Amino acid sequence: MNQGNKYLSKSQILMHINEKKKKRYTNKKFNVFFDGKVLQLCFYSKGCKFSNCGSCIMCDYGEVRKENLSPDDIKEIFHSVLKNLKKTPKVLLLNSLGSILDPAEIPLENLITLLDELANIDIDVIIFETHYLTINNDILSLIKKKLPHKEIVIELGLESSNAKIRERCLNKHINNKDFIRRINLIKAYGFIVEANVIYGSPFLTEEEQELDTINTIKWCFNNNVDNVNLFPINIKPYTLLYKLYQQGKYTPVLHTNFIKVLNKIPKEYINKIYLCWYGNRELAYGEGKTICPQCGENEYPTIMSFYRAFNLNRDKEHRKELLRSIIQWLDSMKKNNFIASYSLHRLDGTTKEEAKLPSVETARKDYVLEV
Repeated sequence: MNQGNKYLSKSQILMHINEKKKKRYTNKKFNVFFDGKVLQLCFYSKGCKFSNCGSCIMCDYGEVRKENLSPDDIKEIFHSVLKNLKKTPKVLLLNSLGSILDPAEIPLENLITLLDELANIDIDVIIFETHYLTINNDILSLIKKKLPHKEIVIELGLESSNAKIRERCLNKHINNKDFIRRINLIKAYGFIVEANVIYGSPFLTEEEQELDTINTIKWCFNNNVDNVNLFPINIKPYTLLYKLYQQGKYTPVLHTNFIKVLNKIPKEYINKIYLCWYGNRELAYGEGKTICPQCGENEYPTIMSFYRAFNLNRDKEHRKELLRSIIQWLDSMKKNNFIASYSLHRLDGTTKEEAKLPSVETARKDYVLEV
């Protein structure tokens, strides 16, 4: 929540740009996150060119490489990751330290190598996370040609449909008309479009944050987007948002507020929402620590269980029932201020006696590989 100027000042933006110029280099080539269904493979690169210009005050990947990967690196990483998995993913999400389809991070030769590898794996759904300005006919036709039998998803970062909020709160510049044009271009190739939307933009009240998220979700589905990936903001080190937090000018997102936002999403859209970075993972780098959405320690395991159950089953009625149950439970927790003997059923269908809820530590230990 804002406790000072209503929007970003020029001095704050300049400070953010100068901070981005201070590179932290690494020899890492990739990292992996696997939740049992979706495998996310992130290729390290020289970094996001938009971030380097100060765009997105909440975003930072921690470290960059001095040089991009080679085609041989791509092939080696790909084989190494898939060989070490104990379970075959249903979905493969590909990203870089910015945009997987940006030749400044993944040169064309590397992309062709990657597409050739993708053509020979048993994962049917492939997601490419990228900036909307990297979308063009040449890239889309190449993907279509190389992966004719895969279900292709293009994931675009939108954050907010409100240009004023994007620019003055996040320093992210998007032309909405051009964004819509590229959505329709992607759809013309028979691909699925997903948009990333955030909850918790700085310089807004809680009510304004909630309204912006709901309006953005509606905007997406009114403009041909198929699915929305919903992110409660995480406060990452080496970002302007982190400095605002340290100065007491930004308050971390509360899980209870985020769940209330979920409950206000129109039922017609609730099955098209996927929750991301909701406190189940974090990037650890440098001396700073990522500040995840907040809740009481005794609430955390049940809330994580709710989010996982929400993502696993997209049925509208099921999700609305999950929301009713978790809100009822949170209200009970608030009234009693402890884990009540309340007859709570596990959100995956088992009772608390049949299956113990995970500890805070266990809930965060998803399958992660990195070199």
